Amino acid sequence: MTGTDSDPGPGLRAGAAGRDITPANGDQFFGYARPDKTAEGVSLRLFARALVLGSDRGRVALVSADLGAPKVRERVLEYVRPLGFDENTLLFACTHTHAGPDDVGDWVAAQIGDAVAAAAERARPAVAGWGTATVDAANRSRSVEAHLANHGQDHQPGTATPDLDPEGPDHTRDTTLRLLRVETLDGDSVAAWAHFPVHPTAYTPRNTTYSADCSGVAVRRFAAEFDGDTPLAMHTNGPLGDMIPVYDDHNMHAVADRTGRRIASGMREAWDDAAGELATDVPVAGRATTVTYEGQEVAPGKRVADEAAFGLPFFGGGENGPSLFFDAGLQGLRLPAEKADPVHGRKLVAGADGPWSWPPAVPAQAIRVGDRLLLAYGGEPTVETGRRVCAAATTTAPDGVEDLAVVGVANGYRGYFTTPEEYDQQHYEGGHTVFGKYSSLAMEQALVGLAGDLTTGEAGDATRAGTGPESPPAPVGQSGAEPTLADDVPETVERMETVTVGWEGDPAGQDRPVGEPLVVLEREEEDSWEEGATDLDIGFVWREHEAGTYTARYDVPPGLPTGTYRLRIRTAGGTVASSPVEVVPSTGLLVRGIRLEPKAEQSTVAVVAQNPPPDPDRSLRTRPQQPTGGTVTVVVDGTAREATWDETAEAWTVTVDGVAAGDEVTVPAGGLVDGHGNRSGAEMALTVGEVAGVEWPPHIGSGGERPPAPADLRERYEAVLDLLE
Repeated sequence: MTGTDSDPGPGLRAGAAGRDITPANGDQFFGYARPDKTAEGVSLRLFARALVLGSDRGRVALVSADLGAPKVRERVLEYVRPLGFDENTLLFACTHTHAGPDDVGDWVAAQIGDAVAAAAERARPAVAGWGTATVDAANRSRSVEAHLANHGQDHQPGTATPDLDPEGPDHTRDTTLRLLRVETLDGDSVAAWAHFPVHPTAYTPRNTTYSADCSGVAVRRFAAEFDGDTPLAMHTNGPLGDMIPVYDDHNMHAVADRTGRRIASGMREAWDDAAGELATDVPVAGRATTVTYEGQEVAPGKRVADEAAFGLPFFGGGENGPSLFFDAGLQGLRLPAEKADPVHGRKLVAGADGPWSWPPAVPAQAIRVGDRLLLAYGGEPTVETGRRVCAAATTTAPDGVEDLAVVGVANGYRGYFTTPEEYDQQHYEGGHTVFGKYSSLAMEQALVGLAGDLTTGEAGDATRAGTGPESPPAPVGQSGAEPTLADDVPETVERMETVTVGWEGDPAGQDRPVGEPLVVLEREEEDSWEEGATDLDIGFVWREHEAGTYTARYDVPPGLPTGTYRLRIRTAGGTVASSPVEVVPSTGLLVRGIRLEPKAEQSTVAVVAQNPPPDPDRSLRTRPQQPTGGTVTVVVDGTAREATWDETAEAWTVTVDGVAAGDEVTVPAGGLVDGHGNRSGAEMALTVGEVAGVEWPPHIGSGGERPPAPADLRERYEAVLDLLE
């Protein structure tokens, strides 16, 4: 019988949904050794997003949550088992943002379960297909020397470069972005499930706000390209163990924005690439197991540990998350080769118990979606570890599978997984690989077996039975007193500046709405105020300075339409709006100089300019150095000429007679007008052939200030150093 809406037969059905999982202020953050830092507000709201795929033969649920690790997996399973999902068919992946909460409570689990339930409820007949893209500038290896050990090279930390890789510099990282495009049979967008490896650590250890980091920017930037028919965009991480952002911008917000934009561009390319692959016959299946480390032999003469043991480099942190001890030179500290331990290799064991220890059981899972096989790791595998497990699982993967990919930080978290060669280099990743030199081999064997178990192509029983636990009260969205305005906005703000408003409300952000905006930019339209940007998107940050005292900052983009605006605060207790603020064009464009490009008997004058430099302490977006579009008025010998934007020259050009290098020309006040209507400032007298350098704040680089250490960690560190001496 042919499938219909009520009886889809074997054809694919799909649904997607998202839920806000941002908790109240006050918690410590995941991943950084910063007991002195707690959440004071929000830069980019945290969400959990779920995609349900399958048919009457069975279903799988793919979850992406803006969390550091899936600590509440068991509780989430309690919510989704009644929907027909279990350990085999629920892939619970985390973006691994380090600006998320460390303490993830039951409310978050309930929100994730509700997202899965809503996605299942929305499921409709659908088509799906995979696409790929290359993303060149969004990640780099932080442990090049450890990676090069896979090629038989032995370098001290900080001494090698990617071009030493015999397979090329890009072999030190993974630049492939994969995306599953899902639509209804009518062509309506359902979801875009993207997979790309990078540590979401644009927000460094000095950060004090919750943020979905570059992953959150990527999905928002991607979704913004759609007009009305917007897919639910999701990002999951790949073999991210040694992959970190490039850090080529002026502050944490800008690095997250720039990295997210690059990923979003790849997502759009992969979305378009998938257009020709859409099909209704999309096999889905899932199998899972638990890898238990109990000292067993995983290959001849190669055993794993039976308890977690950390190496000394772990306590220094990585360059993108340094601890107090990072500058002590712990990276690469290891035993001499002749003293290597059979299980722990060259690791200097510095911690085998304490609050950072983990049980010796790691979840592993294989999920098939169409012609792709996803191998879920309960931790952070390095790029080469991911390559090896995919190559091994190819030998057992079901017929029809054309590509395999590792999904990192999925279903559980047990630190890092390096190759044996990388492990013995004892960089941060090796020191954080806790079950011994050969622990990745145990995971590889389990995943190879799971891939072979998927040959039936079915997802298992999808029967709904029973009810899940009752959802607990939300820590936010609680009704409170009506907010009151504390600090009002200025009368005027230029584009590319920031505007701030202050208010009084309930402490810890408890009155912030769940899933709805707290701060809204409204634009005056005739006799009404129309909602524009909100704090659910990028460009906002709000912070609690004292209990119940808040400020929100908005970074005005260069192309925001001019007009009258206001900022409105919407809490569970009520609403309050600022006074009107007039948004006007920027007058901060800077003319840097004039190039001369001779052409036969005439010369082309090329005007070079830049946008106003961002303020590292206040700006919340990445900003292009170069304004584009529009015109520049150039006065030559008393005659005004109009230069127009030339994309090829990346300047404003006009052809003139008789102009030579060294001549003086003038750009009058406001003479440069870019494509948005932003202008230059005062009149400038310029010498042809002279161009000043760009005025711009430096890149922040990775890491940040060194944090204090807990007393027990300091004592352990000092004891280990004493032993080494």
